[in-house]
Amino acid sequence: MVMWRSLPPERVAQLKAFESGSPLPFTVRLRGYDAVQVRDYFRRLAAAAGAGSADGIERPAFGVSLRGYDRRQVDAFLEPFFPGA
Repeated sequence: MVMWRSLPPERVAQLKAFESGSPLPFTVRLRGYDAVQVRDYFRRLAAAAGAGSADGIERPAFGVSLRGYDRRQVDAFLEPFFPGA
């Protein structure tokens, strides 16, 4: 479950920026998380943050692709959303 009240303001700002068309703040690397899956998930996350509701948002299980987003960066970004998970 997503803990909206405990989200750092910079995470909310980054989600709003992504929703407005800015790129995600992750480096593309070999053997990273599938970029399409990550972008789709972050679109849902940004919409949920904008609506103030975490209904239906769960910890993702991204596939790994030859070229994708840096796994450590994505995981670190998502950590505040799923504390202790």
